[in-house]
Amino acid sequence: MHMTSARNLPSLQTRVANLRRRHLDLAARIEDELQRPAPCSMSLQDLKRRRLRLKDQIARHETVMRNPNGAQFPLGAA
Repeated sequence: MHMTSARNLPSLQTRVANLRRRHLDLAARIEDELQRPAPCSMSLQDLKRRRLRLKDQIARHETVMRNPNGAQFPLGAA
């Protein structure tokens, strides 16, 4: 089980930045799909599910960054 410490914060910050970029990319893809004359509901559902998963990961990582020494869960926990 991998726990986070203060020395892992730079890599964690990089990870969060990457997740945020991916989240924004999915938001743009959702918007593009919505602009189509006949948006595909299955594609939208998949994109939104993936975006929510990223949002959850970002929130977990930000919790660890706020309290790196008190983190009581592994980063990979879902």
